[in-house]
Amino acid sequence: MVRREAGDVRRYAAVQSLGARSLGMGAKLKFDYLAGVRAVFALDPRLQQDTLPIGDFPLCRLLLSNDSNYPWFILVPRRDDISEIFQLDVADQLQLWTETNALAELLKDLLGADKMNIAALGNVVSQLHMHVIVRKREDAAWPAPVWGRHPATPYSAEQVAAIRERLRLVLTENFTFVEA
Repeated sequence: MVRREAGDVRRYAAVQSLGARSLGMGAKLKFDYLAGVRAVFALDPRLQQDTLPIGDFPLCRLLLSNDSNYPWFILVPRRDDISEIFQLDVADQLQLWTETNALAELLKDLLGADKMNIAALGNVVSQLHMHVIVRKREDAAWPAPVWGRHPATPYSAEQVAAIRERLRLVLTENFTFVEA
């Protein structure tokens, strides 16, 4: 028999109050008896092909879209078989928003954005990922969306090194850089 703690019941009740129809639908709940049981994280091949790895936050892998037209970052929660934010357990949903907001604020200041575009679309790549795009009035697509506007211009090795170095100066806590 599975033993559920009082906190699990409260989380379940909170999800139910938001209109979830059953434990199997809506936000997933993290039960203590399942702690640490996770599938191995695998990045979607299209994301792997079109991005450069930067590092890891507690939940998300940070990637740089290999398109120098725009400073375009992508956060991918390291959870398998998740395509929607509501499929994450409540703690991971909060962590995703925390990491997204922190990254957006950091990039806005670091890169002098006029506007930050944040989106989780997933129409082509179903693996849950959050786009965090630095927009400037003088960028190639302003004020239109960046998708499909101009052909991607890959970064040079020097440009990537410069971006990584700038990020090293500000991503000092709860972040681990990975080598490309």
